[in-house]
Amino acid sequence: MNRRFQIRVNGAIREVELVFGTDRDLRMLTRRRSLSDFVKTQQLRDPLEFSRLAAKRWRYYRRSGLAITSLGDLRKMVRREPQGEFGMMLLAKPTWRATGSVLGFCFARRSWCHHLIVDFLGVHPRVLGNVRESVQGVGTGFLYQLVELADEFGISCIWGEATVNSAGFYERVLGIKQVSDHFFIEDEVMSHCRTELRRARQRMLANPRPK
Repeated sequence: MNRRFQIRVNGAIREVELVFGTDRDLRMLTRRRSLSDFVKTQQLRDPLEFSRLAAKRWRYYRRSGLAITSLGDLRKMVRREPQGEFGMMLLAKPTWRATGSVLGFCFARRSWCHHLIVDFLGVHPRVLGNVRESVQGVGTGFLYQLVELADEFGISCIWGEATVNSAGFYERVLGIKQVSDHFFIEDEVMSHCRTELRRARQRMLANPRPK
């Protein structure tokens, strides 16, 4: 699993690192004090609430001994409990000096029948509300990285819930004509994501990250 992907920041290509979240990361992700005055609109309140719900869900799995903290963890836990359900928090972190240490988050679960379920996927509200840095491609990068993870572990289906605000995003990124309150990534849709992932990888090789 290649744990880096490229996004655009103010039109320039930048490289993002995908990591498994820790307690410290989640405290920074959900710190109410630093964001309470910053989040003014519903457009920003929703991602903030989703990030807190995602962190709460991950902490529940951690307390239960079912939280994934690395790819090695996932391999071991699947071997140990083939029908177990495990949760993971993935975070997108900038590789350059940015205004925030976390750009986006994704809480996903490996289900008992070996599918991936996307419970929460979003861009950090501080990123959305930053007028100095226009960040594009974080959500897309997450989805394509999940497809790569699925391929690595022989997972045939990724699915999740879509909101009225996110349905259009999933339609565009997954190449689906219409998304209602859910989406599925399997068969042709997964092939589409693999193709887009290869193209993104080629662009990444052709455009090395700036120093």
